[in-house]
Amino acid sequence: MNMIVQKYMCAMGVSVVLVYGSGYYLSESLAEVSSSSNNRIAVLATAASQCQADLSSIQQKKKKALQYIRSGSFREAMLVSLQASIPEAIEHSDGLARQIAFLKQEIFRQEQERTHAEQVAREGLTDVSQPLKPCRYGEERAYCYAVDQYLVSTAANLANQAFVEALECYRRAGVR
Repeated sequence: MNMIVQKYMCAMGVSVVLVYGSGYYLSESLAEVSSSSNNRIAVLATAASQCQADLSSIQQKKKKALQYIRSGSFREAMLVSLQASIPEAIEHSDGLARQIAFLKQEIFRQEQERTHAEQVAREGLTDVSQPLKPCRYGEERAYCYAVDQYLVSTAANLANQAFVEALECYRRAGVR
């Protein structure tokens, strides 16, 4: 049984049986869900041949953006996420438009955090025109935390923007 039908059955539970009463109507209803699910999968498969299957194309840019971030687990999680299947993410989402809107809001939020972190870090510099430089390992001060947040926000938005572009490709290809 496919995932959509399982979700439908779990969400509707006993009420489906009570509303439709007979097995014929229940099976007809589930067949419609299955049919629309199969149609969505076909559209998704067609779109996958035209659009990126994952974000591995930005791996080198991402590695460069992550190289000075203190959290090794964050770095690893971000690199692993580049291999995640975009079609699977779409299949398990509540809709492409919602996912794109959420990511655009997240990009905006991360950009605000990045801007704020940059302002805080620059306050710690003697010459504010200097480029931000990561701190040495083990060094702890406000500047170091601000630079780390700046780098994290930059890296997150690199992936978020690439993901939005990929999702928009799927939308142009007919995935909803």
